[in-house]
Parts: sequence; C-alpha cells; structure tokens
Amino acid sequence: MPRNRPDRRPRRRLWPFAARRNRRVRPATGEVRLDQNGKTGKTAREAAGSSRRLWIVLPFLLALAGAGFGAHRFVTRSSHFALRTLRISTPLKHVTAASLAARAGVALGANLFAVDLAEIARDVQQEPWIFSAHARRELPSTVVVDVVEREAACVVALNALYLADAQGVLFKRANPDEAATLPVITGVDRDQYLSEPERVRSMVRDALTVSGAWKQRAGRPALGELHVDHLLGVTAYTATGAVGVRLGRVDETLAARLERFDAVWSALADAGEKARLIYLDNRARPDRVTVKLAQPAVKPVEAKKSET
Repeated sequence: MPRNRPDRRPRRRLWPFAARRNRRVRPATGEVRLDQNGKTGKTAREAAGSSRRLWIVLPFLLALAGAGFGAHRFVTRSSHFALRTLRISTPLKHVTAASLAARAGVALGANLFAVDLAEIARDVQQEPWIFSAHARRELPSTVVVDVVEREAACVVALNALYLADAQGVLFKRANPDEAATLPVITGVDRDQYLSEPERVRSMVRDALTVSGAWKQRAGRPALGELHVDHLLGVTAYTATGAVGVRLGRVDETLAARLERFDAVWSALADAGEKARLIYLDNRARPDRVTVKLAQPAVKPVEAKKSET
C-alpha cells in the first residue's frame, strides 16, 4: 500500500508577498512638475496628449457653432416661416374673429419666430368679452389664439348699466339689448365699487345666488330687480307689481325662507290680497313672516246725473 506523500504544491497564504516577490514600481520617465503647494502636476507626455485632443475637438465645436448660426439665420429670415394666418381656434358668441385679429395687431409677412406671443395674448385679452387668451405657433406660418369668452350673468346699475359675470366682475357697459334679458342689481354706486370692489363683487354674487334659487321652483313670479345692501342683505322685487321680498343675508337657510314665501304668496292669492313688502329676514324668529299689504285702490265714485 503506497504511503501518503505530502502535497508539495505551495500553499496560498493570506500574506501576499509569500506567493511572489515584491515588485519595484518605477516612476514614469519624463519631467515632473510641482505646483506652488508642492503637489505633482501633469507630465510633459500628458500635456502633449491634452493639446492634441484640444486640436481635434476645436474644429468640431466650430462646425457645430456654424451649423447653429446657419439654422438660426434660416428660420428667422426664410420666407418659408413668414406669418400668413392668424387663427382664433375657439368658436365665438359675442365678438368676431376679425375684431380680435385687429386687436392682436400682427403684421402678416413677419417672421413666425419673431412675433411676441405674450404680447398678442395681452392685446386680445383687452377685448371686454374675452376672459383669457393664449397664443401659440403652428408651423410653418400660422399663429393660433385660444380664447375663453365671458358670460354675462346680470346687469349692475351704477351711474350706468354694466354687465357682470358670475363672479361679480363688471367687465363691460351694457347696451339696451344686452340688459333686456338679464336681472338688474341695484344698491351700489360707482364710488363704492371703486373703493371696495371685492365687497361689491360679493354682494353681486349673493344677488345671483338668490336669483338662481328663486328660479328653481316653477310658479314664482318673475323677478325684475335685486337690491343689495351690506347690512340688510338682498331684497328681490317682482317684475309685475314690484312686490318687495326681503330675504336678508344669503346663507344655508335661504331655501327654507323661499318655501315660507311660497306659503305666504299662496295665502295672499287665496285671500285676494296684494302685498307691498314681504319680510323674510327675521333671524330671531325665522318662522315669522311679516307682510305689508298694498293700499287698496280707491274706486272713483260716479256722480249722479241731476234731473232736469
């Protein structure tokens, strides 16, 4: 039986210098430069390599800059990008596309990339009926303007009649045709609107809330005027007979007050009475309604014919 011979292969040890000898690291040939702090700088060979790379990249950069300049010159001076059309993308109800194009004031033939889109939008938005405007380019020769029109919700009587939107913003003086079909809000004057515009807008919004809630039930008389007051709230007047309905401040109890009005209005009709003013703003006794009746009409007394 053969004897076990010891393995003569060298064993790897954790110490790395037992497997192979130390190597002497020789510094690279060439001049070594030191900076002011004594640190080693680039060698002459590295400096020469950097110089060669610079001369290779420099022509590429110059060619790229020239191409960019040529492209800029082409798009800013070529007749291919001359402005030929100004288009209003949104269907219009209150103004015409021609009037908005005239407000934009853009000269056809100008370079498409030279026109100021922000200025075009600002000029178009000067139209009172336009709520917002946004201009954009459409290659190769068109500027498109997207607009949002205002919608008139009521007429506010200052020293003249003005249209107001649902937010209570007065945006245009109303002509008779525009004011004929809209509720009229009174109770504010021009000086109050100029000094406290946000309060006036809030009052107008309250009046519009009353108008909308009033129309939710059929059978109520049509309204002709809504009077606002920062202390008394809203008083609605019927279009026929000018019966005043004082509703007070607008809050979550508005619907209940309108239901009490319906009951009182029906009772007056059954009794053959006509009201002059109906008070629904009693906050201490919300269930109590006060009615001021109209004066009965005096029938003329026919004079008896004298017998001759």
